[in-house]
Amino acid sequence: MDRRIRNIGNIPLPKIYETFTSLGGEVGWFDYDFLWEIRGVIDKMLGGVGLKRGRRSACDLRTGDCLDFWKVVDLQKDERLLLYAQMIVPGSAWLEFKIENSTLIQSAYFYPKGVWGRLYWYGLMPLHYLVFNNMIDSILNKAKQS
Repeated sequence: MDRRIRNIGNIPLPKIYETFTSLGGEVGWFDYDFLWEIRGVIDKMLGGVGLKRGRRSACDLRTGDCLDFWKVVDLQKDERLLLYAQMIVPGSAWLEFKIENSTLIQSAYFYPKGVWGRLYWYGLMPLHYLVFNNMIDSILNKAKQS
C-alpha cells in the first residue's frame, strides 16, 4: 500500500471531492501525465485497454464508469472515490481518495500475484513516490484555486 495523507485546512469538502472526481480523460492526472501515458501504451501492448477509454462525462462520475484504465467501484459524495485498475498488472490494484474529518487520504493498494507482482510493485516505488505525492498535493492546490 502507498498512502498519502494531507490536512485539508479550510478548503471546502465539495471542492476537494469535485477535484479528485474530475481526474482522468481530458483533464489528465496532473504533472506526470506522460508517465500515465507510458503506462497506457505498455498496457495496450500487453493486450489491455490502455488510456484511450477516457471517461463518459467530463463533469459527472458514476459507479461502474470507466475512467481511462480504471473502473469506478465506489463513489460517496463529498467522501470517497475508489477505482479498480483494469490495466494489465501482476496482481490487483485499487486507487482510493477519501475525505475523513479534516484530512484527504489517497491510497494505492496492490495485491501482488507471485514474485512478478512483488517485483512490479517494488520496481515502481520510486515512480509511485513522485506521482502520488504530486497527485495529492495537486488535488488540494486545484481545489484551493477553484
